Amino acid sequence: MIKTRMTELFGIKHPIMLAGMNWVTTPELVAAVCNAGGLGIFATARCTPEETRKNIQEIRKLTDKPFGINQLLTLGQIARDTIKVAIELYDDEG
Repeated sequence: MIKTRMTELFGIKHPIMLAGMNWVTTPELVAAVCNAGGLGIFATARCTPEETRKNIQEIRKLTDKPFGINQLLTLGQIARDTIKVAIELYDDEG
C-alpha cells in the first residue's frame, strides 16, 4: 500500500482516481474501482436528479467504500438540483 495525501484524505488504499466520464462511468464501474482500493467517481451530467439518486443508491449497494460525484456546473438549475441530491444522500449516510 502506498500512502499519499490522496490516500489519506479519501481513506483509500491506492492513489488511483477514476475520471468522471459521462456515458462511461456506471455504478458498477465506480464500485469496482472503489472495491479495488481506488476512488471511483460517478459523472452525473447525463443524469436527471432522480437518476443521480438511483445511481448513488446503486453504488452504495455495491460498495461501502468512499466515492465521488462529478457534476458540470455549467448546467445551471439541473446541476444545482443534482448537487442537492448528492448532498442529501451524503447527509443520510452521516
